[in-house]
Amino acid sequence: TVGMLGDYKTGKTLARDGATVLDDFTDLGREWQVLPSLDKKLFRESSHPQFPELCMEPEDPRGVRRRRRLDEETVTEEEAVAACNGLSDPLDRKDCVYDILATQDMDMAGAY
Repeated sequence: TVGMLGDYKTGKTLARDGATVLDDFTDLGREWQVLPSLDKKLFRESSHPQFPELCMEPEDPRGVRRRRRLDEETVTEEEAVAACNGLSDPLDRKDCVYDILATQDMDMAGAY
């Protein structure tokens, strides 16, 4: 099969024409947005957004954190160790410290 999920045999993600390869998933989603002229009506009710309005794109879940980490580290290792000190299991403590340092988010200690 060839369609929105790509070519099953090759794994390529293809445009509607079946030949153009789209490696960017945002472009792929825009290409396959339901179009009244081609797709008729797929559902009984129409909901927002409808063509010609573009679909809503998800936010990059790593975007804000990645930018913050590259600018500066705000949590020190000592602070992370102190936040995780109440954990009795040494492996949990180690994981907790790693998670806090990786995300620069002191609230990660609450996950343990």
